[in-house]
Amino acid sequence: MAARTWTAITLCFGIWFVYMKWFAPVPPTPDKKIESPSGTTGLPLASKATANLSEIKQASWSKDVMLENSKLDVSFSDVGGKPVEATTKKYRLTPKKNSGSMSVLSVEENGPALEALFTDSKLGDFTAGKYERSSQKNQVRFSLANSVAQVEKTFTLNENSYFLDATITVKPKDTKRTDWGFLMIPVGSKEATTDTQHPLKNWEVVRYQNESLKRTPIAKIEDAEKVEQGNTAWVAFGNKYFAMAAANGGGEINPDIILTKQKDFVGAYLRYPLVLKEGQKEVTIPVRYYLGAKDYHELEGARMLGLIDYGTFAKLAYPLLWLLRAFYGVVHNYGVAIILLTVLVRLLFYPLTLKSQKSMKAMQRLQPQIASLKEKYKDEPAKMQQEQMALFKTHKVNPMGGCLPMLVQLPVFIALYAVLGNSIELFQAPFFGWIQDLSTKDPYYIYPVLMGVSMFVQQKLTPAVGMDPAQQKVMMFMPVLFSGMMINLPSGLTMYIFVSTLLGIFQQVMMKDKNAASSPAQITST
Repeated sequence: MAARTWTAITLCFGIWFVYMKWFAPVPPTPDKKIESPSGTTGLPLASKATANLSEIKQASWSKDVMLENSKLDVSFSDVGGKPVEATTKKYRLTPKKNSGSMSVLSVEENGPALEALFTDSKLGDFTAGKYERSSQKNQVRFSLANSVAQVEKTFTLNENSYFLDATITVKPKDTKRTDWGFLMIPVGSKEATTDTQHPLKNWEVVRYQNESLKRTPIAKIEDAEKVEQGNTAWVAFGNKYFAMAAANGGGEINPDIILTKQKDFVGAYLRYPLVLKEGQKEVTIPVRYYLGAKDYHELEGARMLGLIDYGTFAKLAYPLLWLLRAFYGVVHNYGVAIILLTVLVRLLFYPLTLKSQKSMKAMQRLQPQIASLKEKYKDEPAKMQQEQMALFKTHKVNPMGGCLPMLVQLPVFIALYAVLGNSIELFQAPFFGWIQDLSTKDPYYIYPVLMGVSMFVQQKLTPAVGMDPAQQKVMMFMPVLFSGMMINLPSGLTMYIFVSTLLGIFQQVMMKDKNAASSPAQITST
């Protein structure tokens, strides 16, 4: 029973993982007009609704001024009045101290990302023109005017944060004209390739619109631009641990989200219609940029937690992350914190595990009688089932008692799996010895091998109740299969599975000793 239970759990988890990773359907995007909260009608899917980035005059760039705080350095260019580079102060390209800072924005890699692009040809100078600049400690202002309009941009870097707040104001001089095309703010990259095995190169577009979260790997973004209309909150482009995002700052104009794959750019952009209402002389668009690590505490207050991919059981993942950070606050080592969290989870579920093991032992004791019933009623399946259920009732044994407690625990284990596989806390966090980065695979594959050995030991301790020889051979192969699956997983995640398996072995040994001590009494009572 125990072996079959773990087989079922393994298969369920595998099917769930494959489905969520590659086959989960994406909610359909409406093709009809949608009335935004501001009263601006969304445009239908037509040629006017999209704009090719390569057709818009691109700004050259230079690093003319920089804003910085305790977490982030952001450089701006007077040409285009735009951010051109952002690097984190805490994180580096590699765990080595002399490696460069981790970049979340650069013109060389991200092209027009975070530029304010104007689709109207008469506003082309405001995309690529040189702005006048004034700056102070945490703020920089850009201004450019010509015979057509005046555009002002203000960027404010928040203290001790990855958030950069911006305001873009367009003041047309032609008061009779109301429609000035679109303002587009892209997030994305020049590079259209992705590597699902590399956490820093596994790129995706994430967005939150109509109170719904969507994730799209860039490999699934099609050449034809896709317009998504509705109540837009934010759109982001990033990998497992870092992201750039553009969020609707709460202005009167509600932007659309456009997924795009072009010759030299892949990603998405916010698209704001520049339409003046009656009596209106300017359009002001507040935008909030996020440039940095996918940090829970930073993203929580901005309603951007969806940037971190904690999967189906995200609500269980958040308290587990809190516990992990709490343990780290005591021991100052995330490897040790993982071990402590694993022990805690095992202790919390020990009553269920004990109940499951007792049920399995009870089923094991009934196996001779069950086998006798199967032989006696081999030609009467219905009668055999009836007698078998009567046997369970007489001995007060629940045939599902070994499975249900394990299935109750499964969501927590999946959530913990997601926390250890996707949290920035483990990025470049050392353990001891050869493990210098818990977010990358074990360089010498020691933990995957140890995990396979421990699973084999645990399997030998688990009674193969009711299993035929063919099933037993399949189960003997499971530790090898699991070790192969764990080879490329983050070492912190592999370590958690190894420690959890060791604790399971310990529990089984204790349970076995307890049963051995009580077996004479059981025999007498029967």
